[in-house]
Amino acid sequence: MPDPNHIRQVYDRYPELLNKGDVDGILALYADDATIEDPIGSDLRRGRDAIRAFYEASTGSVTMKRTGPVRVAGREAATPLVVLMGPEGQQQALDIISTMSFDEHGKITAMRAFWSFDALRPATPED
Repeated sequence: MPDPNHIRQVYDRYPELLNKGDVDGILALYADDATIEDPIGSDLRRGRDAIRAFYEASTGSVTMKRTGPVRVAGREAATPLVVLMGPEGQQQALDIISTMSFDEHGKITAMRAFWSFDALRPATPED
């Protein structure tokens, strides 16, 4: 089983890589046959090609940060995130709950994100 601290480090690294636009770095966090359901209810993306396409579409165009602690239970974890979109001074914020499952090697096997655009709000200085 992966160490809980490793899982927390993945959740620290994930927004850093996304904000830098490092798609290859993000892919390195995932198992080869991993899935993404972002947002919940959207089409399930499976495997490296689908995951690459997902991140290439958004990486570098948004800013993400954790807004609370990572909660780890066994091979699964959840944390609150905020994603900021739009030009400086006009940014919109989207609050997200992200869940991830991990394999025995500490690679992400599934990422699910709980959010919807009806919750989009003006960003605040605290974001």
